[in-house]
Amino acid sequence: MSLYVYGIVPEGSEVPELDGLQGQIVTALPAEGHAAIVSRVEDEEALGTPDDLVAHSAVLDRIAADVPVLPMVFGTVVPDEETLVEEVLVSRHGLYAESLRRVEDAVQFSLRARFVRDEVLGELIAEQPEIATLREAISGTGEDESRDERIRLGELVVQGLQRKAAEEAPRIRAALEPLARELVEREASQAEDVIELAALVDRDRQDDFEQAAEELAREGAGRITFRLLGPQAPYDFTGSF
Repeated sequence: MSLYVYGIVPEGSEVPELDGLQGQIVTALPAEGHAAIVSRVEDEEALGTPDDLVAHSAVLDRIAADVPVLPMVFGTVVPDEETLVEEVLVSRHGLYAESLRRVEDAVQFSLRARFVRDEVLGELIAEQPEIATLREAISGTGEDESRDERIRLGELVVQGLQRKAAEEAPRIRAALEPLARELVEREASQAEDVIELAALVDRDRQDDFEQAAEELAREGAGRITFRLLGPQAPYDFTGSF
């Protein structure tokens, strides 16, 4: 039976009792100072579902709450234990050791701040009369009839959101950066995004980081929504394995 590989931990790490993909028990197989977190694969052809991805992340995040872990790419399967030891654990021993030192005694948090669109749109309308004029001009018209006006309106709104994000993002980052070992800022995925970042946080500063994020959420209530995920495995700070 093949082995599904979730990640790499230091040898001797205590791994909690967990169910992994396809309901299989998660175990740790040690070699060369590290251990691979694995479970058996009954049906390799069936791997790759959304449920599998959730299970993969859940295993890694649960382990990361207690010990340093290097996430493997989702879908990593090896045919047997011998291949696991030789091609995964032994061949990359030095790389694992360096990466584990980087994330030792730390966990990842992911934070996304996003404008409440209607609230900030009201601000833009008050600040830029052209937006109000264009909204009035396209009211009750078809898309083809007012195409140019709609394009211009969209441009102004996006530019306004970007300007306001550029004003707010540094304040949010400044509040969290002193509490993180490292920060990685991700590219915005929607026009309303203020900032999205991943933070590598020392375990003994985890509560402080969460409290700082909660304070930012209170300050931005009604105007900016915050979503904080964690503790997570350090996906953004270990590269791909």
